[in-house]
Amino acid sequence: MTPTRCDECGAEYPEPEDSCQARFDQLLALDHSRQEPWGSRHGLAFAALALQHPRRFPAASVAQSRALIERVVVAGEPLARVIAEFRAHPRPAAPLPSARAHGPTSFAVTIADLGSFAPDTYPAALERWARAALGAPSTGAV
Repeated sequence: MTPTRCDECGAEYPEPEDSCQARFDQLLALDHSRQEPWGSRHGLAFAALALQHPRRFPAASVAQSRALIERVVVAGEPLARVIAEFRAHPRPAAPLPSARAHGPTSFAVTIADLGSFAPDTYPAALERWARAALGAPSTGAV
């Protein structure tokens, strides 16, 4: 059987019914349970998905996702504070260059690499996914 490949992020799935959207739907169920470690990290997970699948989202959401990952994962700002600031003071994020807006055909880490979103590995896996979506080197820290 030939794996199914996502044409935006390059993730490969052995089962035809599996996809980035199906995986994100599973993750959303965990996020919406409001349990840790998933609930408090929803914004970062959405941002990683949006950067790797920019055709699915408005350009402003993709640009905001990039800004969120840069501030949280790269600069180390608290996710909750960044999200609260974005909500309180919405402003357009700088647009992505047109070539980057469409993304590469594959990333080093995709949502498929997060497996079952196990609580003991999820925070570090999410950080690797977000860095991959941004194109930043991974430090292994959350």
